[in-house]
Amino acid sequence: MVAAALIAIVAGGLAFRFWPSDERAIRRQLALIESVGSKEAAEQPMEGLVKATQLANLFGDPCRLTVEAGNHTGTYPRQQIRERIVLVRSFYIQVQISLHDLVIDLPEKNLAVIRGTIRLRGQGTSEAIADVQELRAEMAKIDGQWLFTAVTVVEVLAR
Repeated sequence: MVAAALIAIVAGGLAFRFWPSDERAIRRQLALIESVGSKEAAEQPMEGLVKATQLANLFGDPCRLTVEAGNHTGTYPRQQIRERIVLVRSFYIQVQISLHDLVIDLPEKNLAVIRGTIRLRGQGTSEAIADVQELRAEMAKIDGQWLFTAVTVVEVLAR
């Protein structure tokens, strides 16, 4: 009897742990930013294009992007976002992207608000790069996939 109860508790815990949830799906999408957004020095151009496409596929079509440091705001189709990712990645020989202090709020069904910090470290074409920015983003569940619909990046020192 005790063994059956213990097995039921373990099975319930495993089901809860591995049952798909919206927050887990969003965290998987955010983890892709770290893995696919980072660039190794030996990365080949074709690999960079594949990674840029994978990153662009995380964005809704269109998506509102705001970079407060450059006073830049606009709504862009996925293709333009991919082209911009290719351009920005070309400025780096090597870069590591990491996300920290992520808070995911699900205020209503199929809508998420994400807040956190983005850290970039690496080597630009002429100097070492170390940058920390605040991330504010909205994601929507579109055709079963969580996609960015709005992204705002703020210089940490500008807060």
